Amino acid sequence: MRNNVKELAALVDEAVTFLERESLPATTIYNANLVLEEVLTNILKYAFEDPSAHQISVLLTVNDTDLVIRFVDDGLEFDPLSVPPPAMVESVEGAEEGGLGVYLVRKRVTSIEYCRNQSRNILETKFSLHPPK
Repeated sequence: MRNNVKELAALVDEAVTFLERESLPATTIYNANLVLEEVLTNILKYAFEDPSAHQISVLLTVNDTDLVIRFVDDGLEFDPLSVPPPAMVESVEGAEEGGLGVYLVRKRVTSIEYCRNQSRNILETKFSLHPPK
């Protein structure tokens, strides 16, 4: 997709359709949807300083054990693994802005990896299709 908020809903819808065709559990589809929306929204809001069109690649792979979602963009370097968990507060009014989406992503996935390669951010999230009992 291009870095255009209008393309976000279409990409997420296409991804959910793919996951449903793969007969993944509803919980996995829900979590994947949340991760797609959070990561892509952060990329759209914060990754690009110029108004030019940029490509954001999203690759979904399903195998016998995992769903893997890989995000690649050429935006500003950002390692979501370096973001500390948000401080828990007693009220919404006392909350600081930022960090909650990254926290939610990290809580929903089985594993998450980040690297910067050739001026590209590469974020790979993995969901186990057979969680431990």
